[in-house]
Amino acid sequence: MKIHDTNLTYENLPSVMLLLDSVAFMWVVTLITVGIFSWLALKLWHLHSLPKYLAKERGMRQAKLVFWLCMLGLFWKPLWVLAVIAIVTDWDRVQEWIRGTRA
Repeated sequence: MKIHDTNLTYENLPSVMLLLDSVAFMWVVTLITVGIFSWLALKLWHLHSLPKYLAKERGMRQAKLVFWLCMLGLFWKPLWVLAVIAIVTDWDRVQEWIRGTRA
C-alpha cells in the first residue's frame, strides 16, 4: 500500500523561523535562563539564612549556634531543621523541664 511518494520536501517554513534560528535569540534565551536561575538561587539563600537573621534580631543566646547550624545545613539539611527548631523553642522552659523545677 503506497499513500504518497517518499521524496516529499517541505519548503514553507514559518516567517518567525529566521528569528528563532538566530544567534541573537539564543543569547536572549541564555541570559533570561541565567537570570531566572540566579534569582532562584538568591531567594533560596534568603530562605536558608532566615533562622540566623531571626536569632540575631531576637537577641537569642544561641544565635551563634543557629548561625553555624544554618551554614552546615547547606551540606546536611537536618542541621538546618535543627536551626529552625532552635529558633522556635522556649529555652527557659526547656531548662526548667530538665532541672525539674517550676518558677
